[in-house]
Amino acid sequence: MICIDNSEWMRNGDYSPSRFQAQADAVNLICGAKTQSNPENTVGVLTMAGKGVRVLVTPTSDLGKILACMHGLEIGGEMNLAAGIQVAQLALKHRQNKKQQQRIIVFAGSPVKHEKKMLEMIGKKLKKNSVALDIVNFGEEDEGKTEKLEALLAAVNNNDTSHMAHVPPGPNALSDFFFSTVNAILP
Repeated sequence: MICIDNSEWMRNGDYSPSRFQAQADAVNLICGAKTQSNPENTVGVLTMAGKGVRVLVTPTSDLGKILACMHGLEIGGEMNLAAGIQVAQLALKHRQNKKQQQRIIVFAGSPVKHEKKMLEMIGKKLKKNSVALDIVNFGEEDEGKTEKLEALLAAVNNNDTSHMAHVPPGPNALSDFFFSTVNAILP
């Protein structure tokens, strides 16, 4: 499951052309890589802001369905990281092929409002249910965001199955970062 940040913070232009478009390009790249690497792989997409957490596509191997859901997404509200991860876990619980490994990829481009303790609790729950978590940290770097995300990662990490990538702002798009490191970060 891929959790997209579609909060107001995604309007910023510190990534080319905007944070949201850079994130959408990276999501398309990841989905393409995942669905093409193995025909049994499935990918789902959800948004973490707006009127609430919304599952756009349940886990599917249909790349066209995944790419179509990315068009016309509205930017607004604040990111709810905790709810997004919990809904993603629920979507993974109801996947078709129970033998598949569960993985959540979170794009966090806005400040994290949740307490460190709450994120650690969610991380432990993911670890208990054998769900791997990959975090893409980009955009805002205030209010202890990195520290909170690292605490979440430490709580969920089991035999180095979970990863975090810090993507600095700049002229290079988010997808350029993934193009060079997609195999290293996202197994």
